[in-house]
Amino acid sequence: MKKNLLPLSFPVLMLLLLASCSKDAQEVKLAQGLVKTPKQDRGFIILTEQNVDQQAISEAISSLGVKKFVFKEANKELGLIRVQTPDPTFPEKARKVAGVQSVSVDIVQNWRLPERTFRSSIPYGSTAITSGTTHDYAKTSSSAALTDRYSFLQWGLQAVHAPEAWAKGYKGGGVKVAVLDGGFLLNNPEIKPNIILTHSFVEGEEVQYHGKEGFSHGSHVAGTIAAIKDSNGVAGVAPEAKLILVKVLSDAGSGAFSSIIDGIFYATNHGAKVINMSLGGELPLKTFTDDNGTPDDPSDDYVVEYDRDVKELITAINRATLYANLNGTTVIAAAGNDGYNYDSEKRFITYPAAALGVIAISSTGPLGWGINQDTSLYLPSIFTNYGKNFIHYAAPGGNYTLPPNTTVVSVGGIINYEYLFDFVFNIGFWDEASATYYYGWSAGTSMASPHAAAVAALIYNKYPFANPLLVDLILKASSTDYGTPGKDKYFGDGEVNAAKAVR
Repeated sequence: MKKNLLPLSFPVLMLLLLASCSKDAQEVKLAQGLVKTPKQDRGFIILTEQNVDQQAISEAISSLGVKKFVFKEANKELGLIRVQTPDPTFPEKARKVAGVQSVSVDIVQNWRLPERTFRSSIPYGSTAITSGTTHDYAKTSSSAALTDRYSFLQWGLQAVHAPEAWAKGYKGGGVKVAVLDGGFLLNNPEIKPNIILTHSFVEGEEVQYHGKEGFSHGSHVAGTIAAIKDSNGVAGVAPEAKLILVKVLSDAGSGAFSSIIDGIFYATNHGAKVINMSLGGELPLKTFTDDNGTPDDPSDDYVVEYDRDVKELITAINRATLYANLNGTTVIAAAGNDGYNYDSEKRFITYPAAALGVIAISSTGPLGWGINQDTSLYLPSIFTNYGKNFIHYAAPGGNYTLPPNTTVVSVGGIINYEYLFDFVFNIGFWDEASATYYYGWSAGTSMASPHAAAVAALIYNKYPFANPLLVDLILKASSTDYGTPGKDKYFGDGEVNAAKAVR
C-alpha cells in the first residue's frame, strides 16, 4: 500500500492557515500587491475615443517630451494604447491630446489567489493503484465512466455530474478553451494532446513554467478542464476540449492589467469559445500612491486616484471582456479566496471577476469526504468570496475547516490527512530537475472556475452555434439550486450541473 503523507507538521500548517485567513494578513497582501516592485518602469493605458486616428494619437503622445518614454502597442479594436514611462507628468499631458478619452496607470500586482496546494508523492505513470481497485463511493451508474486511475479522487467530477454528460456523448469535442494564467507544464502527458496553441504576454518569460515552488497553477487549472481520458491518471470535465494556454502572469504570480487585457483579446481572436481566468486582483476603491518601485526617489511618485485612474482601468478591462462576449466568447473568472462579502465590502473589489460580461464563480466542497464519500459536496467553501450581486454560479473548489481534520484516512489505497481529500485533485506539480510530474491537491476558487468553464465547453459541444448569452441562460436553467431558494450570496443562480446543461 503506497503512503502519500506530506512532510508538513500540524503546527506549521495551522500557522499558515490561520495567518492567511486573518483580516490583518489580507490587508497586508493587498498593500504588498499594489506596491510590488516592477521589473520595468510604470505603464499607462490610454483609452481613446471611438472612430479616431490612433496613429495620430500615438505620434502625439510619443512627442510629449516625457522622460524614458517607451511606446509599447496600440490596439485599434479595443481603443487602447499602452506606453511606459516613470514620468508622473505624462497622464496630465496625454489627456490634452485630441482623441484621448482618459489615461490610467497600468497597475502591476500579484494576481495569485491564496489557495492551498499540496503535492502528493504520486508521479505520472505510477501503478500504485491498479485497475482492479474498488472505491467506496463508486455506487452510482455514472461512476462507471471514471476509468482513469486516479479519477476516484476527483469528487468534483461527480459534483458537476460530468460522467452523465459524457454518457450523453458530450466531452468537449474540439471546443477551444483558453486558460489565462501563469506558466504551464506543456509536456505533461495529461494535457499535451489537447494543447493547440500557446502564447506568453510576460516579457522575458516563456510559456513553459519554471517556478521555484514546483506547482504550475495553470496546469492544475488546465487539467481540471481538459485532462485526457486515457485510463491513466486523471480526467478533465471536458476531456476532449482543446486548450489555448496563455501566460499573462509571471511564474511568481505578478502581472499588469494590460497583460490580462492582451490575453483576453488574443484568446478571442484565436477562436476560444470559453476563457477561464483563475486569477484575481483586488482593486482598491480609494486613492493611493504608486512609487514606481523606487521608494527612495519621490520624483517619480504618482497618485493613483480612484475616480480618475482606477475607474478608467476598469473601463479598459471592460472593453476587453465585452469584446470577447460580442465575438462569441464566454468569459469565466474565479471569485477570490478572502471570504469577503461583496454585498457590503466597500474597500475594494476583485477583478476580473467583477468585470462586465464575466461570469464570477464561487467555490463549494465537502467536509469529511475522505471518511464518508456520501457526504454533501455542496458546502460553501470557508475561503470563498461571496455576494448576491457578485456571484453568478458555484462550482467545486475544495473546502477545509479550522483547525483542519488531520485524521489519517485511506481512500482507495491513498493514505493521507482527511482534509486533503476535500481539496481538488489534479495535475500541476513537478520536479524540474528530474522532469517528473506529480499529482496533488489544491483548494480555491481557482479550482472552481475551471469546473464551470469546462461545463460551458460541454454546452458549446452540444450547441456549436451558441453565444455567451445563450450559454449563461443554459447555465442558469440547469444549475442546481442549493442554499437559500433562488439567487443567493454563495451559489448565485446555483451549482453548475453538466448533465442538465446538455440534456
